[in-house]
Amino acid sequence: MHCSLFIPDFFSSENAALASRPAAAETLIARGRRERKAPVAREAWLFERFGTQRQLDWPVAPYTLLADGGAPGGRFWMRADPVHVSVGLDTLALDGVTLDVSRAEAEALAATLNRHFGEALAFQTPLPERWYVGFPQAPDVRTTPPSAARGTALADKLPTGAEATRFRALLNEAQMLLHEHPVNTEREARGAPTVNSVWFWGGGSLEVPRAQPFSIVLADDPLARGLAVAASMPARRLAGSAGTLLSALPTSGKALVVLDASHGAELERDWFAPLLAALEEGRIGMLSLHLAGGDSLLEVETVRSDLRHFWRTRRPVESYLA
Repeated sequence: MHCSLFIPDFFSSENAALASRPAAAETLIARGRRERKAPVAREAWLFERFGTQRQLDWPVAPYTLLADGGAPGGRFWMRADPVHVSVGLDTLALDGVTLDVSRAEAEALAATLNRHFGEALAFQTPLPERWYVGFPQAPDVRTTPPSAARGTALADKLPTGAEATRFRALLNEAQMLLHEHPVNTEREARGAPTVNSVWFWGGGSLEVPRAQPFSIVLADDPLARGLAVAASMPARRLAGSAGTLLSALPTSGKALVVLDASHGAELERDWFAPLLAALEEGRIGMLSLHLAGGDSLLEVETVRSDLRHFWRTRRPVESYLA
């Protein structure tokens, strides 16, 4: 088994593992063959693996809708995720707060939006945190993922293109409808952040991926699972640690595992250490690490024989970016 591990935002301030000198991660990187590449967004990395081309945006919406149990069909889809926008002295900023919207709240908010917009903009909420809108034809608009807009002034992150004015108007209407919604009144009363806007992004139509680069995909990330489903590949959610995962996989093939760097020190305990042990014991033949950050992408390939190269001494992970 060849295990390929992709961790977006690994080199981030939120990754507590980097402050604690993760021994197994440092060993795997030190002993393997390393290559430092230009930074790449999560969406771009995944689409490129599956040979799926960019449309005006990376077409995130139809693939995550597929992972969420929806039927994208031949329509054009956009994400319209619930967000909280804070107001500064002279700017609006998309906050990185966790909204923790319940299913009942999402349905009530979407019902109000649908009554107002009608068939022109029908919101679907298969999951409380991921909303969608579908269009019969592709609008001429480019958008920004919320991960690239959070914590910044929104003026330069709003939709652009020939139909940008239309989408900015839709966004303003949605904000007015949500501003005094009873759901937000209740959330504000209990000290929870309000859902005072939606964020349009990731528009596109579903296409069958050209490549099947893995034999199975294991991820909580809905885009990774959606791409696998569209490519007729097995896709599972993550369950437990690497040890649990490996015991349920066949001995041959290539598995993609997508992890969240926010798990911090748990990455060392639950993933790097068990994968290092599996490599030492021959339960996996190769481990490929794809560790992303804002400035670089560090790729490492390690096989069992590499572990004998004791003279390749460990050093802090972030030192490989210097």
